[in-house]
Amino acid sequence: MSQVSVQDPSNSTRRPSATSVAEDIVGSVEEDIVLGRLHPRERLVEEDLIERFDCKRHVVRQALFQLESIGLVERIRNRGAFVKAYTPEEVEQLYAMREILELAGVDALPLPAPEPWLSELEDIHQRYSTAVDAHDLRRVFHLNIAFHRTLFAATGNPYLYETINEFAQKAHGIRFIAIADSHSLSRARHEHQAMIEAIRQQDRHALRELCRQHLLPSKNRYLELHPSNR
Repeated sequence: MSQVSVQDPSNSTRRPSATSVAEDIVGSVEEDIVLGRLHPRERLVEEDLIERFDCKRHVVRQALFQLESIGLVERIRNRGAFVKAYTPEEVEQLYAMREILELAGVDALPLPAPEPWLSELEDIHQRYSTAVDAHDLRRVFHLNIAFHRTLFAATGNPYLYETINEFAQKAHGIRFIAIADSHSLSRARHEHQAMIEAIRQQDRHALRELCRQHLLPSKNRYLELHPSNR
């Protein structure tokens, strides 16, 4: 006699775990910050997040803790959680670290480049370029992350790779000004293409300078608009 498999009906209605919901909150708030829907010093109201994500308070607090550890949110005792506003000194220090790490990453890249890796970079760049033309800022944001993570994944050093990504993520609260600027997006697209060409030509010196220059627009624009410079 054949066996009949009966599916547990609870599987289709099972709620996501608290961890996965917290990760969804982190990702959504991060997007909101980068895309300018949330601004520096803006308060993140727990009740609003509870309603938006249909979850418990402890899940929201777990997400806020993660956002704070990333460097996108700061929690102030007896006041709540706020989108982090960087001081000019913090911006300079953060980007100094990013430059050190990313230039070390460039120095560790294999040249000549393995063709599968370079083809993957080119594919991501083409999709990024299409998103820029469509002014699809959400896709621009995620494909930009994919481009740089694919670039530095080739270092072969997981600790350097993870640290580069960590400091890049900390800067998301600074990048929101440049990502909505069409000139900045056009410049970033051009620089991505130039990076690919430098890799093809095995020109590590040019690639180092391109990566260094690539960091500057978001940093400089944030500093220009900082209240202390007005």
